[in-house]
Amino acid sequence: MPHQRQGRDGNRADRNPHRRKGRVVTDRKRLIQATTVLLYMGPLLAGLAGLGAAYLPPFVAFFMLCLVMLRPHKWPQRFGEWLTLGAGLAALTLLCSQTLFVALLFGVGRGIGGVLGFVPLFNPLLPVALSLVALPLLRLAWGPELALVTGKTIDQLLWTDEADAGPPRPVPASAEAALSDLFALAEDGETEVGVMLEQLEHFLDTGDIWSRLAALTAALNDGPANQHLALRTAVIVKATEPFPDADYTVPGEMRMIFAAAGCSEELLSLLSLRGRALLHRIPAMAPYFPPAGVVRDLAGGCEGSAAARALRDLAAALAAAGAPAQSSGQASETARSRPAAARPVTPGFVQTVAGARQA
Repeated sequence: MPHQRQGRDGNRADRNPHRRKGRVVTDRKRLIQATTVLLYMGPLLAGLAGLGAAYLPPFVAFFMLCLVMLRPHKWPQRFGEWLTLGAGLAALTLLCSQTLFVALLFGVGRGIGGVLGFVPLFNPLLPVALSLVALPLLRLAWGPELALVTGKTIDQLLWTDEADAGPPRPVPASAEAALSDLFALAEDGETEVGVMLEQLEHFLDTGDIWSRLAALTAALNDGPANQHLALRTAVIVKATEPFPDADYTVPGEMRMIFAAAGCSEELLSLLSLRGRALLHRIPAMAPYFPPAGVVRDLAGGCEGSAAARALRDLAAALAAAGAPAQSSGQASETARSRPAAARPVTPGFVQTVAGARQA
């Protein structure tokens, strides 16, 4: 899997996708908070300047638009739903509450001006412009589509330390323990690939990546290809993610995806399609794949299937990208050996860390 260069301590550099996601969430939260201040400053300044009730409607409209953008789950999603009594009462309630809130801000601004004994003179459109500018900024920070698709509300973003943050996961003491936890989660047939991707990144981030990659490869190679499908799919998806620089790839990690695919035609097809897309985007990744001859030999083992055609296309892409050729006699050293379907899975199939380093 593409990863970052290791420092002297053997850990990854600070380019963790989870950390990047955390920074993005923090920046989005700060932008929302800053634009909310702009939105509130409009009616406050209008009250401070002594503007009358004629300026209430535009501010009420701005505040209602903000509710629509930031909390779309509270509004009907189809036209027919607007015609129901419940939707009408809810909209009327929100309209009244926002009108009272804007009037309160007007009153606070006028009270501040009275206490200070100062009434500023500026263009009456300035307060309106301040609140109006807040709308596109809020739209940039939080889109209705994002809220509807993810099911997350703006309140969850603003009032939690980190979006999607769960309980802290303990750092396993060894690669064996971490790998056992990873396979135990994969044995649950209801575990989604997205969950396995997160656990896989955590597994690689919390220890020596070299030994963990070797141990994971050996474990996948020893297990039947029809088990732990979520983990095998996650390995393939993670390893074939386009990365900015091929130098951040660990030698041998691309061969691990063949261990993950095993003899499953579906996984081999997924591997081939994503591998070709990766080579098309980053041709320099070709040396990290098994040689083209090995891939062609693997295609010959599943002749007549869609996986065979996809593997031949991958072999052609590897050859076009300048990948080294290799005789079929060496295929067992670099590609996935096809296990017997009836091979039992025993609790002790995971190699030790010392053995993983030799793998």
